[in-house]
Amino acid sequence: MTNMFGMRRGFAAPLGLALVLGAATADASSDGHVLGYQDTKTGTFHALATVVPDAATPTTGTVEVTFNIKLVTTFPKGTVLECNVSLTGTSVIETTAASTFYIEEATGSVAISGTTAICKTTVPYSWLVTPASTTVVDSFSASYSVSAVSTTAALGTSLRSSSSSVFSTTKIPASGTTSSYTVNVTL
Repeated sequence: MTNMFGMRRGFAAPLGLALVLGAATADASSDGHVLGYQDTKTGTFHALATVVPDAATPTTGTVEVTFNIKLVTTFPKGTVLECNVSLTGTSVIETTAASTFYIEEATGSVAISGTTAICKTTVPYSWLVTPASTTVVDSFSASYSVSAVSTTAALGTSLRSSSSSVFSTTKIPASGTTSSYTVNVTL
């Protein structure tokens, strides 16, 4: 049987011990002690592994998306257009299967006035990813959604929406890069 955290019964104590030992690793390593556990059957001491992140400096950047929205649907007065961008970055070390995974999102909005609208969304990111190499596989992608949302209906009812991919690549841009994209949407 599993509890609300998805763990099987009987695993809480070992997991709790592992968390306590893991939290104490930084403090114990500074005074010369080695953390670990002793096998009660064999008497063998097993030292805990120290995990050191591969990247000490974050990769930073910004993704800017401009939405050119053509309105062919008639919307009630007070409808607002919301444009959302979801940015995903992953880095996988093939030799160990260790991975990092990040998601960043941002939403912009614009009032409807006429048959066209422009909405802009900026997504800054700062990620600790493994430096690129022949054994590291990166991916960098973004998706979008544009929704017409009624401000007069209860709790902002979505009236119409459109979504798709903005880009997908196997390279995370160099740190400090601003990447700009334009998306044409018809609602």
